[in-house]
Amino acid sequence: MRVAVTGGAGYIGSTLVRSLLDEGASVVSIDNLTKGDYRYLRALDHPDLELVEGDIRDRELLEGSFEGADAVAHLAAMPGLVLCRERPEEAISVNIYGTHQVLEAARRLDIERVVFCSSAAVYGTPVEIPVDEEHPLRPLNLYGVTKLAGEKLMECYHMNHGMETVSLRFGNVFGVGLYTHWETVIPKFVRQGLGGEPLTIYGDGESSRDFVHVEDIVQAIKLALKTEGIGGEAFNVGGETVKIGRLAEIVSEEIEKASGRGASAVHLPPRPGETKRFSYRLDKIEKTLGYRPGWSVRKGVRQLIAYRLRQMKGEG
Repeated sequence: MRVAVTGGAGYIGSTLVRSLLDEGASVVSIDNLTKGDYRYLRALDHPDLELVEGDIRDRELLEGSFEGADAVAHLAAMPGLVLCRERPEEAISVNIYGTHQVLEAARRLDIERVVFCSSAAVYGTPVEIPVDEEHPLRPLNLYGVTKLAGEKLMECYHMNHGMETVSLRFGNVFGVGLYTHWETVIPKFVRQGLGGEPLTIYGDGESSRDFVHVEDIVQAIKLALKTEGIGGEAFNVGGETVKIGRLAEIVSEEIEKASGRGASAVHLPPRPGETKRFSYRLDKIEKTLGYRPGWSVRKGVRQLIAYRLRQMKGEG
């Protein structure tokens, strides 16, 4: 099997690429490298890996890169509510027009399966907890709007061209893949705590999120790439729901075990455009795809702490 991965140099994308290669697939990655970094994939030195630097809005480049692929995993995007708010024109262009270009290139090349990486941000404020796939789609910010538009494009290409398009709505992704970022809440807490800084909590700490390890995200993508009869469907991809205040306690507890000292926390004003409480129902993906999350939050925190300590010693 040959898989084209957009955003393959990124945090999730590179972890997916490594996993696909480990299972015997050949992979072509397309990434503009504005956020991702190919050095981690280059270090694999794998004969079945092709690395392309380019923009997903360039259809000619996409068609050349997708040639011979059996499926596309579309991860490339401008991520997050802050970046999309700061650069709205680019966010709309990359996340919506870029997704259209990916689908159009796949259609022209008769690639039937495209898996789109969406987000919990498409739901907005939950009207019922836990959130299932039938929940109203009312995003609160531009990032969520662009992801919802991407899902609608997937539906269009399924209905109009018979393509097996699948949308995966990721929870809050964390953990060490091929590498990790340190900006999102769990890795940020680990970085702050090990650096002797207080853990910064926005609001009262009662906000909750569904946290899912990057390896479980990769599991879901691979299942969506190979499971038959799921064209036009959307699936929640989650792991464990934890309140942010409790998360800070878990990180502090694990840092104390690893280093002999815990971490304090400081509360800052809540950020606009963020949901207060969020939790996923996973019945659909578990029943249809056989998805089973394998990482608890505490297990992933321990992994991040060990990884960060190696970095601090110059080993990572």
